[in-house]
Amino acid sequence: MARAARKLDVQGDTPARLRAVDAWYWAYNNAIRLTSGPFAHEAHEYLAEPLRDMHPNQVAMKGSQMGWTEKSVLKTLHGMIHRRYPQGVLHLFPTADDVGDFSKARFNPLIENNPEHVGRYVRSTDAANIKKIGSAMLYLRGARATQKIEGLAATSSKLKSIPVDRIAFDEYDEMDPAMVALALERVAHSKIKEFEKLSTPTVPDYGIDAAYKASDRHVWAIRCDRCQHDTVLELEFPKCLRRRQDGTAYRACIRCGGEIHPRAGRWVAMSPSVKDCRGWWISQLCSMYVDPTAILNEYERISEAPPGERQVFYNSKLATAYVDAANRLSPQDVYRCIGRDAMETRHDGPCAMGVDVGTFLHVVVGYKPQAGCLKICHVARLREWNELHDLALRFRVDCAVIDREPEIHKAREFRQAERFQVFLADYQEHQRGDARWDLDQGLVVMNRTELLDRVHTAVTTPGQLEIPRLTSEIEQYATEMSNLVKVLVEKPNGSRLYEYKQVGPDHYRHATAYFLLAAERIPVAAPAGLPWMQRSMTHAIMDEDPLGHGRMPSPAAGGYSRAVTDYNPFGR
Repeated sequence: MARAARKLDVQGDTPARLRAVDAWYWAYNNAIRLTSGPFAHEAHEYLAEPLRDMHPNQVAMKGSQMGWTEKSVLKTLHGMIHRRYPQGVLHLFPTADDVGDFSKARFNPLIENNPEHVGRYVRSTDAANIKKIGSAMLYLRGARATQKIEGLAATSSKLKSIPVDRIAFDEYDEMDPAMVALALERVAHSKIKEFEKLSTPTVPDYGIDAAYKASDRHVWAIRCDRCQHDTVLELEFPKCLRRRQDGTAYRACIRCGGEIHPRAGRWVAMSPSVKDCRGWWISQLCSMYVDPTAILNEYERISEAPPGERQVFYNSKLATAYVDAANRLSPQDVYRCIGRDAMETRHDGPCAMGVDVGTFLHVVVGYKPQAGCLKICHVARLREWNELHDLALRFRVDCAVIDREPEIHKAREFRQAERFQVFLADYQEHQRGDARWDLDQGLVVMNRTELLDRVHTAVTTPGQLEIPRLTSEIEQYATEMSNLVKVLVEKPNGSRLYEYKQVGPDHYRHATAYFLLAAERIPVAAPAGLPWMQRSMTHAIMDEDPLGHGRMPSPAAGGYSRAVTDYNPFGR
């Protein structure tokens, strides 16, 4: 079995040798005192193999209060004391406040309670965020950007110029992805390059859930004494919990129904062919400190609980990524918006255009066929800004909203060069309600969550949004529309609010959001049978929407008189 190949060869080793190479043996044999008491094998059997495992790239998707943070700290201390990490170790936390809490509640007690086996190796303990252990440094840092370079690239001086051999990411899902990428560069000059990511999961395909899926996916398989069958509680919930006659619950073998005990478990890889990442998954179902009756009782009531409470239950107790159906679009939701028409190559307009800026310019173009309805007639990924200009001409775009970052200078140049309305979009958390339009600066400010909510509503409300017939590009569009998940986030000040987390490329979702904004500033398209010149003049002359759906911008306010003066009988 592959499992035997990665375990330390301890046969014939002396106790001194074992303490030097085996972190579990060192902690157990020396009875290292944690805040909860001496390190013990009982009730934490599932920690033994991960603590001994020497794989350089590990991820742990865990329930809360499973002892994994202590395991990570013990592995770091053992390695530094026995000089496995000569360049030092970086422990990364979501915020600087988490660093202070960890230093006071976890690390300092380890030093004080273990003077012989830990304390005497620690040379400096004054600073909360840096410790000298042996001849190397332990850095404790928060994964939050301290500044942006020209408002574009997130960076942190706290993560620069720190050479280390090992990085432990504690609560990986709560970290800024840009800071994670910056931290990974700290091992560029290391021969060891050891990573450990541990976290309670949040939403599917994000953070630790995505990392675990890409690993060899170890699970804790519990052997039944009666029938010798292995049950993985996380995979079999809720069938793995059964009621006794008195109403209490027990962990049950999925085959014979007999009671099983987590201490009888062993780690088994579900994807043993994956060699570059070791993954562990363990939930409170395997904790001897959590009553299965309490878990089953809560599960039977959870369907009536608010979405936020359901997410906490699945994440913290079951160690399972979860998102309420109302908080994430699916590709099927988007496909239900497909109409009868193929993607168009030009349109008489007036059209609105939304553009998300990245490696490509993701463009969404459409118009208002009638009040309360938007029709997307073209989506595209462009490489050059002059292509965007040509596309706007072909579709007679009257208003465009473009991502302000990261190409702020090119976006401004595009706005100045075009003769139709162009606004640069700026997401701001404090903005509430309707978008704020600055006509002089060509800027539109909106709340990111509220605008992305509008996209969700438009897609899921029948009749509000139509997209072209299915093509490979529409498939890509549907995928990117589905790669944002709405989650409840607690801020450092204690406030809680919803935010969207990216779980994959999401450019078309933002381009669609900008398209919705731009569509606010165009009129309803006139009937197709009306000659083009007459339709354009109608909108140019009338300050009122001819179909009676609200007032339109007047020519003086940057309205539609351009449609007449720019008329070209040979096509635009």
